[in-house]
Amino acid sequence: MPVSERSGPRISSEGQARGFTRDRGGAVLAAVHIVVRVNPQVGPDVFDPTLRTQVVGADALAMRAQVAQAYDELRGQTGVADGQPVGRLNATLLGYRILSYTDDEVALRLLTEAPSGSGSSLMVSTEVRVRWTGSDWALLAPAGGTFDQAVTVVLDPYTAMFLPFSAGG
Repeated sequence: MPVSERSGPRISSEGQARGFTRDRGGAVLAAVHIVVRVNPQVGPDVFDPTLRTQVVGADALAMRAQVAQAYDELRGQTGVADGQPVGRLNATLLGYRILSYTDDEVALRLLTEAPSGSGSSLMVSTEVRVRWTGSDWALLAPAGGTFDQAVTVVLDPYTAMFLPFSAGG
């Protein structure tokens, strides 16, 4: 995942990444780190504390329930012991696009590439919102607690609308 000496994260412990700057760079990096850490594949040692302390909004509880249920389903399919990570996240973060920015809330789209069901790759964009909590950025839980309605396919010519993640932040 992308990191920046200037924008963060400054602290990576107990499955969380915290300590992002209160600016565009900090907001983008917080969004990336939190979104990855709320995936069921990473396991409850990572998603539980992240969901509990870094996800806010009316749908935060729904998101916690949805991630826990998805984890249980994946664990059942793979036979992984409870508490362990399940599989891999087979997506590559390619870039981002800020849709709106204030000192307190940022809306952005994250561009990822992942394998499609047919064996080729698929590029998708996920709308993500982060909110400043007074000490750090937190993910604003998506509607219904899932990103299902926030994901759209991105055709190749439109990938140029995204800023790439660069090495070193």
